[in-house]
Amino acid sequence: MPEGEKNWKTCYKYKIDWFTPGHTVKMKGMRMADSKTAAMETIQDLMKDGKYDEARPLIEEYLKTTPDDPLAIRFLGNTFAYTGFLNKAKRVWREGCRLFPENVDLIYNLGLAYYLQRDFGRARRLWQKGLKLNPNDGEILFNMGQLARDLGHFRRAIKLWKRALTKDPKNVETMNNIAGAFADIDMQGKAAMWYRRALEVDSEYALAHLNLASSLIELGQLDEARIHAEKAAQLDPASHLEQVEGFLKKIQLLRIKQEEEL
Repeated sequence: MPEGEKNWKTCYKYKIDWFTPGHTVKMKGMRMADSKTAAMETIQDLMKDGKYDEARPLIEEYLKTTPDDPLAIRFLGNTFAYTGFLNKAKRVWREGCRLFPENVDLIYNLGLAYYLQRDFGRARRLWQKGLKLNPNDGEILFNMGQLARDLGHFRRAIKLWKRALTKDPKNVETMNNIAGAFADIDMQGKAAMWYRRALEVDSEYALAHLNLASSLIELGQLDEARIHAEKAAQLDPASHLEQVEGFLKKIQLLRIKQEEEL
């Protein structure tokens, strides 16, 4: 990553909303309900362990007898998405959205699939529909912010991420992204403030230390920048050591320049 480039936090995560007992209350007969509950619990356990290929045939079998279950449809799409078959996932979720046009979680997942394939127009339309159905969906708001950022609409991204933060006020990834957007419109003071807010919540958040160091260099606060850069390297050397070394060289050169100007 080039020196000074912002480090964003992305959350490309399909919705799960794990099954809980009671999900089968609409089924007739306790014996059938117990059977369906056990099947979904097994599926859930496999998916939590990342065993998507094993979960898929169980979901398909479950849907043969319970085709009107949007959660199972969502799970089935997830098994394809997380194993690299995004087009198959899209087909599953599109059919789910046809059957359940007001299911926000299916809408979100389908929108995310389009977003990851850089079909931003379809992703936006789906997410806007999802927000009309549920204006408080934090994951849609977060990813709408990602989309706005990708299109260079940084102020809109900030607004969306701030809305997302009201739903999840301790989300340091959202704070990091707000800060990064401020940095991209050259408002380094506000960027530093938001990176600090993230670190107030999680002092071990290496990415925020790294990004704060970058903003502080731009603000000429070199001593503090060094502290945060070194902290980022200490916390996550595999990800940040190379960039931190670049920051430290830049700090050294800036110090020499400052001394020459005295």
